[in-house]
Amino acid sequence: MEFCQEFSKLEPAEKERFSTVVTRLLSGHVLTPGSPLRPEPEWRFAERHRELIDAYLRLGGWRFDIDLGLRLGRAVHEGGEQRVRFTKLESLIVCLLRLVYHEQMRDVAEELRCELKVGDLKERLIQAGRPPAQVTRRAVADALRRLARHSIVSCERGFTGEDDEVFQVSSLIEKILPPDRIAELAERVRSYQTPVEVEDSESTPGLDDGDGSTPEAGS
Repeated sequence: MEFCQEFSKLEPAEKERFSTVVTRLLSGHVLTPGSPLRPEPEWRFAERHRELIDAYLRLGGWRFDIDLGLRLGRAVHEGGEQRVRFTKLESLIVCLLRLVYHEQMRDVAEELRCELKVGDLKERLIQAGRPPAQVTRRAVADALRRLARHSIVSCERGFTGEDDEVFQVSSLIEKILPPDRIAELAERVRSYQTPVEVEDSESTPGLDDGDGSTPEAGS
């Protein structure tokens, strides 16, 4: 597609919407349709003009990854520049949440939503071999807030990490860790059951290629 030629055909309001969508994508946001009561106009626009958005992003080495099945859209750098490095605790949480997402989506009826209580996540972390002394409210809350910044989970405003607080796992987790890796992730979680002597504060071998990163999770 010839970007300049096609872009010139847009109405002024559409050009403004285009600018908003591209800015959000390059800022690391993940576009979704929103709720039935509050639909996202940016999603509707991106769905209609996905080829134009992709053509623009490719000028800078990015591409528009839109999944109409999972109903999400994001900007992905072709060279993997926005890969995110996670600590061992964060990596373990992402692996566990992917398994939870797989379990819940397999049994889902109409509500395509994966939710989990913080207390349930902490129990899974301990079962996976994380020492209880390291599964503190603050440590888990900080990890979930970081994952929320990359749209992997979503937490309510004022989230503090109390056991009874509920957070949602985004469908983005299915993009960064696809279904064909479920068995591998289950094995990785089992590998974490090796006793941990000290709290790790640096990135450790992670989710994708052994460098402590998860592919294209955000910007």
